[in-house]
Amino acid sequence: MLYEETEKKEIERVYAVFADYIRESPYLEWFWSDKLGYLLLKIGAEKRYISKNVIIYTAEQVARILFSEVLMDVLQMTGNDHTEQTADPLELAEIKRRWNPYIDQLPEYAYICDDLLSGRK
Repeated sequence: MLYEETEKKEIERVYAVFADYIRESPYLEWFWSDKLGYLLLKIGAEKRYISKNVIIYTAEQVARILFSEVLMDVLQMTGNDHTEQTADPLELAEIKRRWNPYIDQLPEYAYICDDLLSGRK
């Protein structure tokens, strides 16, 4: 068995909350492998190669990755060359606005957002 049943259900719950985001992102893809379990692929900007493949072990892991992806979307959109810890007030407001629908459905993972903004990963 690749996952304990409770962990598998929690991973699937987190995935379900972010499913539309993953589907709409040109840079992410989600897969099930009978040999490895859940995989999150990060696709290169040219969309023809996998820049990183992540085997998902826990729901917390996938939530952390996806909250970080949403944050990075905002920073890339603004084009400013800085990190999440040095985001300006408008960027922070937009990051939090985009996180809110996910936090509303996954409040037990809200601490991840605080970790990301403070540099704790």
